[in-house]
Amino acid sequence: MDFIDILIPMLPFMVCLFWTVHAGISYRELNKAQHYLGLFLSVSMLVFLYHAVYYSTAHTQGYNVLTVIYSWATLTTYPLYYLYIKAITDSHNPGKFEMALLLTPGLIAAAASISVLLFGLGHEVPDTFISIVRPIQTILVCVISLIKLTKFDRSVYDSYSEVEGKTAKPIIILVAVQFTAAFCTVALTILGPRFFTGKTVLAVPSVLFAGIIYAIAYVGFRYRYGAYQMENELKEDIILTDKENEDSVLFNIIQEKMENERMYLQPGLSVVDLAKSIGSNRTYVSTSINSHSGKSFAMFVNTYRVEYAKQIMEKDGKLSIAQVAEMTGFASEESFRRNFRNITGKSPSDWTGSVRL
Repeated sequence: MDFIDILIPMLPFMVCLFWTVHAGISYRELNKAQHYLGLFLSVSMLVFLYHAVYYSTAHTQGYNVLTVIYSWATLTTYPLYYLYIKAITDSHNPGKFEMALLLTPGLIAAAASISVLLFGLGHEVPDTFISIVRPIQTILVCVISLIKLTKFDRSVYDSYSEVEGKTAKPIIILVAVQFTAAFCTVALTILGPRFFTGKTVLAVPSVLFAGIIYAIAYVGFRYRYGAYQMENELKEDIILTDKENEDSVLFNIIQEKMENERMYLQPGLSVVDLAKSIGSNRTYVSTSINSHSGKSFAMFVNTYRVEYAKQIMEKDGKLSIAQVAEMTGFASEESFRRNFRNITGKSPSDWTGSVRL
């Protein structure tokens, strides 16, 4: 067997091994969501180890200890991934019933595989169980994860003017990619192991999954925000008792704060900061901005900042982009450039050039 024939099936396994070691070394520095991510990667490592053996030319038919481990692991990876997403988007721990619902299928598959190994029973039962449950798990976890992450990300944009390091969009993109890859897995299953065993064509799915796993781990271990942090940062609310008055005049008060007092110039402005300044509740303020302006809190505040930036650049063309970003309340030059382009359709330099013409 050539070295390349051994290496190709091992790629996803080695990526999982690398990040599992990283998670173990950095365990104390990781948050709860990242601990679940580490578990997901360690169990995925077992799945890909089985795949590496299964698709190698040395593969032999029949049940063995590795097959039993695979039966458990393959129905446990997606539940662990769901727990990772839940830890990001929900500050509450999963209940006992939820944990049982998520982890029981893997235990059932493992028990059925053990019965095949010990008592020589037909392998059709565990194989059929896995083939039915695995697609259901994949679809449910990916869809629910996308819903949870999208809802959480919307709340981030409705709560902060600066969303760098907080937005979950990179993870949303990866879940969508992972969902697509899951359908590729179904296609590979239909083609069967004989199509790939001992062939270089195995490099296509191997590199694909190795890349996806690496991206999931890289983004996941860098992303340290979540619902728990948001709850702590935004927990101090002032609640109005006169809700009718709140509904009728709140948006006018918000606009006055922005236009007359230029509160948008405050770096890192959050919806709680604005609510406190007008004696309101962050839920009321966020809802009022959404309904009257049709914008998220972040877009609402940053639109004011960009308009003010235009005035500054028009008056003094010698200012650097970094200076303008600082003067208008943006956390960084990168944030200023991104928001300026999103709102105006042009980069700051392009806009300045068109104004001068």
